[in-house]
Amino acid sequence: MLRNKGGQTVIELVVVLPIFMMIIFVVLELGNIAYHTLIAHHISYELARVGSMVGVKKHGGKTDATRMQSKMRAALSKMLGMADPGKKVRFSSKIVRTSNDPQVKDHPNEDLVVNIVYRVDLAYPLTSYVFASEPKRLGILWLKANARMPIERPLLN
Repeated sequence: MLRNKGGQTVIELVVVLPIFMMIIFVVLELGNIAYHTLIAHHISYELARVGSMVGVKKHGGKTDATRMQSKMRAALSKMLGMADPGKKVRFSSKIVRTSNDPQVKDHPNEDLVVNIVYRVDLAYPLTSYVFASEPKRLGILWLKANARMPIERPLLN
C-alpha cells in the first residue's frame, strides 16, 4: 500500500514547490523595494536640507544655485560612498519663489525642490521581471522621490 504513494509525494512537491518559492521571492523582493524606497526618500530629503542651508552666503545676498548644486553633489558622494554616484542616483533641483517676507524689505522666501531618480537592482528570478521598469529584461527598477525645503537666509551678519 505504501509503494503506491511514493510517486504522489514527488508530484505534489514538484507542483507546490515552485509556487511556494515564488511567494517567498515576491515577499523578499517587496522588502528590498521598500528598503530602497526609504533610502531614496532619505537621500532626497538630505540633499534638499544641504542645498537649502548653503544657498545664501550673506545677509541680503542672492541665492547661489551653482554653489547649492556642488554642495549637494559632494553630500551625495559622501552618502553613497561613491566617487561617481551618477550610475545609482540622478538628481535635479529647482528654486521656487514662494512669497516676500512682510517684515524685512527685499527678503524673498524661496524653496528648494529636489527630485531624484534612484536605481534599484532587483535580485530574484521572475519577480525582477514583474517589478522592473522598462526595459524589463534588465531587472532594474527606477524609483522617484522628491523633497521641498525652504532656503535659509541669514537676517544678520
